Amino acid sequence: MRITSNIITQGFLTSLNKSLQRQNTLQEQLADGKAIHRPSDDPVRVVRSLRFSSNLTVNEQFTQNVKDAISWMETSDGALTNMSSIMIRAKELVIKAANPNPDTAYETIGSEIDGLINSLIDTANTKIGDRFVFAGQMDKTQPLMRTGDTITYQGDTNKISLRIQPGAASPERDSINLTAAEVFGDNLELLNHLVEIKNHLQSGAVDASWVSGTALANIETDYNNLLKAQTDIGVRLSTYEMTQTMLEDSNVTITGDIAANEDLDIPKAIIDYKTSESVYRTALAVGARIIPPSLVDFLR
Repeated sequence: MRITSNIITQGFLTSLNKSLQRQNTLQEQLADGKAIHRPSDDPVRVVRSLRFSSNLTVNEQFTQNVKDAISWMETSDGALTNMSSIMIRAKELVIKAANPNPDTAYETIGSEIDGLINSLIDTANTKIGDRFVFAGQMDKTQPLMRTGDTITYQGDTNKISLRIQPGAASPERDSINLTAAEVFGDNLELLNHLVEIKNHLQSGAVDASWVSGTALANIETDYNNLLKAQTDIGVRLSTYEMTQTMLEDSNVTITGDIAANEDLDIPKAIIDYKTSESVYRTALAVGARIIPPSLVDFLR
């Protein structure tokens, strides 16, 4: 094959351009510390990076969900603790009323129990932000209302669910709330029992045996049911806290995988850049000698 000056020049310029392109790629990588900037840089690593990023997005959403769930359950647990204290005081008053007392004492005990009923209702209407924690899915509606001795539940019995793992949300697995019906009974027995006790004590005809028997037994049962609800939310809260730890650990791991896949090996890149720069300069010097002189050079 006949080698012309154009072939020599073209071959040299092609090689020189490749060297310059390599130098430009290294400059781009060193500018932000990333090894890949477009799919063509490394298709395999790009696909891997997309998978890692997708996993991180999902995991971060689950992490936020579990944080929201924990906040909701901590609020519920705090309210249940207050309710438990109120019920302990109600039990003390019922025990006191089971003993012989002047009518004025019964009236006073009845009035205090009435105040405890209001306190329980206020606590059951606890909110987190603008959402009522014991109203089921109707969390923008105040769950309990009292008119005289009539107490009504205005929420529903549906659960609020937040997914913290792949798959469809399940009320049994992903629910984060208790309804007032679960806390006080389907027909608000706990509150109605207290109303009944309050009315009996203020009736002027107190039956001490009824107070020490039926009334005290109802208080015991209602208090135990309240403790069970608090225990259930406490166990669930503990589980979610462990889940939060695992999710946060996974976030750290996935973030590390992304960094390992995308981040540039800076020391190696600097050496490669210096080498590429040296090669480019050498190529320029060699090119100046190997390109054959043309007619223009002689005409000078």
